[in-house]
Amino acid sequence: MDFTYILKRSVRRSICVQISEDEKIIVNAPIGISVSEVDKFIYSKRNWIKRHLERQRNQNALSRELGPLTADDIKQIKKKAKKLIPERVEYYSKLSGISYNRIFIRLQKTRWGSCSADGNLNFNCLLADMPLEILDSVVVHELCHRRHMNHSKAFYEEILKIFPEYKKCDKWLKQNGNAYFKRITD
Repeated sequence: MDFTYILKRSVRRSICVQISEDEKIIVNAPIGISVSEVDKFIYSKRNWIKRHLERQRNQNALSRELGPLTADDIKQIKKKAKKLIPERVEYYSKLSGISYNRIFIRLQKTRWGSCSADGNLNFNCLLADMPLEILDSVVVHELCHRRHMNHSKAFYEEILKIFPEYKKCDKWLKQNGNAYFKRITD
């Protein structure tokens, strides 16, 4: 399969490829490397490129299908999130025996959640607009950071004890989550 790509040269040591939000293939390469070497690299990464192009196309299609969020949409999602997310955190906190400090809910463009060292949990309000199991997977993920402030094997084992469907939900979020971010228009 032949790919058309944009070649950007710079002072760097290696070649890398990325897929832009507008579905373009961008290759960053060292200044001295030949086009035939870049082509070989692209060929060796063809399966990765196909997968990520398809993911980007699907996310763009889903974003168009869902449509941009109006100010009123965002207001309603925030209202729903402020009720729903604390309920889900409390449910999984009791189920797991994991405590937390405070919950913050914001509209964010790049993150679904985070956990601070002092036990505060932060969530993206857009989670309230997704299937409940996706929201729950993020809630459990952040709660488990209270026991493991990393992404170690023990951390994921903890998640799976509490939420066995985590891997399926995490995959869904990776495949579809960016479409929700794209709905935010400034």
